[in-house]
Amino acid sequence: MNHDPSAHAPVHGFGADRAPHYDAQAAVSLAGYQAAYELGVSALAAHLDGQDTASLLHVGLGTGAELLPYHRFSAPGWRFTGVEPSAPMLAVARKRLEEEGLLSRTQLHEGELRTLPQGPPFDGAQLMGVLHHVEGEAARVELLREVTRRLKPGAPLVLGCRIGQDPELTKVEFRRLRAYGVAVEKLEARRQAMAKMQPIESDAALFAMFAKAGLVEPKTLFVSLQYKVFLARFEP
Repeated sequence: MNHDPSAHAPVHGFGADRAPHYDAQAAVSLAGYQAAYELGVSALAAHLDGQDTASLLHVGLGTGAELLPYHRFSAPGWRFTGVEPSAPMLAVARKRLEEEGLLSRTQLHEGELRTLPQGPPFDGAQLMGVLHHVEGEAARVELLREVTRRLKPGAPLVLGCRIGQDPELTKVEFRRLRAYGVAVEKLEARRQAMAKMQPIESDAALFAMFAKAGLVEPKTLFVSLQYKVFLARFEP
């Protein structure tokens, strides 16, 4: 999924060599890649149903794929702000959103979330595939707080990230990747990257961080092995 656009050091590996192929790679890496995005948008749309206008913050927009499901939800008055630190990824997003007719409704911001100018609070936000790339609980909580500082009270947040590091589930994940033809050297590189990632330990550990950022009533939207998507609500 996408990477770290937070107030912390940028994650490497999302440059010009990878950006054009990112979505194809992600669809192999995560079973249900498109479903995760569709359910995230479904949750935001359900929470904001009936609002003719809404502003939504998408942190770590990547190639813009997570905005495409909005086509199904008949909300032409909704506007999006996409934050993305990688210029090559943002270039792919800009081209894709223009082709899909969504660019006119989207403000793209190149940089970390902390560099996004303050403006009116958002009606909702999405943070997909970002938090597990941030090192350490304090930095993760600060990223969540940076998001909630920009939300209206009661606004929904959809968040997707890796949870835990179960050896049996990791074995399932890597066996699936082998079946999709991922080369041995790439599997080894992935194994090494995962070993350094320091994933969030459990749902409970994530929910404790949510609470510190004023995020309440988390609900599970999607699970694919060790990647999970949650819906929570901001209550300051």
